[in-house]
Amino acid sequence: MSEKLKVLLVDEQSEQRNAYTERLAFTGYDVVGATGNPRKALEIISSEKPDIVLFDIVLSPIDGITFLKEAVSLNLEKKPRFIALSSIMSDTVVREAMQTGADYFMIKPCEFQVLKDRIDMLSNTYISEISEEHQFSSIGTYMGDAQNKQSSYSTVLDDDGADSPDIENQVTELILQIGIPAHIKGYHFVRSAIIMAVESPDTINAITKIVYPTIAKMYQTSPSRVERAIRHAIEVAWDRGDVDTLNSIFGYSINSNKGKPTNSEFIAMLSDKLRLKNKQYSYMQIKM
Repeated sequence: MSEKLKVLLVDEQSEQRNAYTERLAFTGYDVVGATGNPRKALEIISSEKPDIVLFDIVLSPIDGITFLKEAVSLNLEKKPRFIALSSIMSDTVVREAMQTGADYFMIKPCEFQVLKDRIDMLSNTYISEISEEHQFSSIGTYMGDAQNKQSSYSTVLDDDGADSPDIENQVTELILQIGIPAHIKGYHFVRSAIIMAVESPDTINAITKIVYPTIAKMYQTSPSRVERAIRHAIEVAWDRGDVDTLNSIFGYSINSNKGKPTNSEFIAMLSDKLRLKNKQYSYMQIKM
């Protein structure tokens, strides 16, 4: 980054707050504040004007939703992007956070590299780097290509120091192998949905309430368009994809009267496949 991205952390859990602060600073971000007090965080936003605000939903004396409402209403020339963090998996909380102004919602605990990828994806600095290389016909396409820009890291570092596969690269390779071409809009939506399901398996049980609205917010579109685009991507894969690959993953679907898998079945099976693969990888690392 030519200019350091400014990040603010708002989390009552001091241990986690300090850990994120240290790793973000080490990675090259400018951590302009780290506090458990949302009132103090509002002052920091006004004075330091961060690019990204990471905040927990569980805060006091005001909760995370109230903090977000007040933060987005601040009279700032350039508003920060907000990433909500929570250990509470609630459809109502997720929906309210996204409707209030959160740009992304992540379930705690989350891997640092995944968090870093979301920060880069949402940052204006990251988006501007993409815009210098491409011209776009719509905001949806613009956001899609920004998210599709690959990290320069081929592996991520776990807390125990062992290398583990990069989930985003794995998802990209898998859906391309299945036969979903990168130029269609559904490719980006499928990719984001699988990553969400790998990170938080419970989200697949709330695909219409959480997954579609979250992706719609990311790409500046509507949940119904996300659903239709994912459906189209699946149909393209079944019409043009590699039969052996499809059969190895979705054999029960394509060999029965059931036909193509539903959106949720498709996302669930691919995310489960990746989760199992990485679980086996971690087990081998422990034994070595």
